Parts: sequence; structure tokens; C-alpha cells
Amino acid sequence: MSYLDGVALGAFLATLAFLFAFMLIDFKLPNDDWVGFFGNIVVALFSIGAAWLALKGNKAQLQQAADFEEERRRRSLAAARAMLPAVLSEICQVAQNNLRLRFVPGHGPIGSELPAATVFQSMPEGVIPVLKEVIQYADPASQDRLSNILRHFQVFEARRSGTETAVLQPLVTESQLLTHNAISEVLGWAAVYAMAASAFEFARGTSSSIPPAIAAADVRRAFFSASIVLENYPLLVQILDARAQGGRLELRWDA
Repeated sequence: MSYLDGVALGAFLATLAFLFAFMLIDFKLPNDDWVGFFGNIVVALFSIGAAWLALKGNKAQLQQAADFEEERRRRSLAAARAMLPAVLSEICQVAQNNLRLRFVPGHGPIGSELPAATVFQSMPEGVIPVLKEVIQYADPASQDRLSNILRHFQVFEARRSGTETAVLQPLVTESQLLTHNAISEVLGWAAVYAMAASAFEFARGTSSSIPPAIAAADVRRAFFSASIVLENYPLLVQILDARAQGGRLELRWDA
């Protein structure tokens, strides 16, 4: 609309410039021609003024529609965010369960009350519709982070390799292929947990956006919440630190 305003103003100035140029070319106009000349100026002024007012009216209508759409977006986002904490909790619980499947039970901290992880869990059915609605109305940064949670979850769920991957034993320092695969799997689910946990402040309305990345400390908290004592798994700690230093805690989709 600003462009159309400029077009109207340009047409007005061009008309005036043309009429004045015509006047300067011929100074010997009779009185009747002068009357016609200024009459043309008046007609041009009224025509362009009417067009400008019409553009202003259209612009006001479009702005009103835009304001209405923005208000609808805010209300829809508020409604979707009200459900987001519960959805993020489900994602965290599933990621926590799938992470613990690759650890030998009985080596958790004293007093841990988490039930034993025995079955691989898929994404709950109600997660995607809520995330889809929040992604539709959220700011671009939050849209990207929530989409990234879905991408990672789906990738690690698809990569689930089954019984051929080893179960991690405490104090193992030798890197074998099956052990490495198991570590990659648990780090993946720990990253999903960390990404979901980082979105809670946004979901509760205490932050306007979701942090753009997770750090090693976020991944370590995922193991802590799953009652996994990282110090008992030196090889896991070594690979975690290496990935953190290389900026590879999350999958890269542009590579």
C-alpha cells in the first residue's frame, strides 16, 4: 500500500510537471486557453485526490484485516501454549525411557524411584497436533526449535536398531562398534530431552522464545533426570565432551 501511495503522489507530481512545462512552452495563450489550462489542473487535482482517498480507504481496510488476523494468531497461540507444557512433559518422559533402555539396571543413584525401562516408546499420538498448532502461530525462532524437536525425535525413532546394539556397562573405556552405536543412541535421546526441556519457559509464558541451541550442561541434566551417573561411564563422557566441543550435540540439517 505504501507503494501505491507513492504511485498516486508520483502521478500527481508528474501531471503538474507536464502542465507547467506545457505552459512554459507557449506563453501566448489567449484568456480562454488559460482558463482551460487551469481547469485541467483542477480536474487533475480532484482526480488524483480521489484516487489517493480511495487508496487510503483500501489501506485502512487491509490494516483492519491484518489487525484482526494478528489478534486471532495471538489467541490461537495462547490456546496452543496452554497445552504445550503437558506435551513437552510427554516428550521428556519418552526420551528418558528410551535413553535408559541402553543402560544396565541397578547402577543408578541411591534413592532413585524411576521405574525400570523395559519397552521402547514411540511418540504419543497427541503430541504432533499440539506442536503443529504452536509451530503455526509462534515466532520464527520458536517455530524452528519446536520443529527441530520433532525432527530429532522422528530420526532417532527411525534409527532404533534393536537388539544388535550393546547395553552400556559401567566403567567401560574401550570403544567397540556396538558400544559406540549405543552411546550415539543415548546421546540422541538425551538431546531430545534437553531440547524439550529448554522449551518449558516458552510454554509457560515466562520467555518470549525458545533458546536457539542446547549446551553440554543441558544434555548432562537429561542423564541426571534419568538417574544415570555419568561418571560411571567414562567413554560416554568422552564422546559427549567431544560432540559439545565440535558443536554436534544436535543433528545438522544443512550438512
